Amino acid sequence: GSSGINAEYGVEEVVAGHIPSHNPQLVLQSCGEITDSISVLGEHVTHHVTEECCRAIEHAQSVPRLYRRTNREIPTEPLAYVSNLTEALESEIYNSCLPEPYKLDWCQRVTTTIISRYHGAVQEILVSLRKTEDSLAMLKRGRKGAQQANTTPANTDEDKIRMQLRLDVTSLGEKFAQMGIEKGEDYTSLLDLVSQGKR
Repeated sequence: GSSGINAEYGVEEVVAGHIPSHNPQLVLQSCGEITDSISVLGEHVTHHVTEECCRAIEHAQSVPRLYRRTNREIPTEPLAYVSNLTEALESEIYNSCLPEPYKLDWCQRVTTTIISRYHGAVQEILVSLRKTEDSLAMLKRGRKGAQQANTTPANTDEDKIRMQLRLDVTSLGEKFAQMGIEKGEDYTSLLDLVSQGKR
């Protein structure tokens, strides 16, 4: 992509090809300058890619609307937004010509932020679901005297929303695993979050 670096070698190899070897001090100085430049570029690229990827989190926040009072079937596949969560990461960094150490470092930085922000969004959804369920439970208790029959479906809308989020989170983890990116404790926490109350 436009943000990628067209390089096949590490800093030392690049410098060695352009600076006379009889001046080691100049070589070291140039290596330092190039490393600093790559560090600055890394900050810029990872910020840009992170923002591109995290735009898809807005679609995760609309998952409840897909299932509330829609009679939608129980979910069996992750939603399309999950692919968008890693699309820019794959095209701009993972599939770039960056030297492996930089590629892995930048991928890890972006992944950590994606998971952190996604965790926050999912947590908000689940808190909202719990409030809805508590409100419905209170209404049901109020009507208990007038209506004894239990009409609660096998899978409520809230159950379906949780199932969908679980599918989405699992799929995201698989995508990172395919790229060889360490997901870390934040992902484990996210997976635990969507697995609570699993039917």
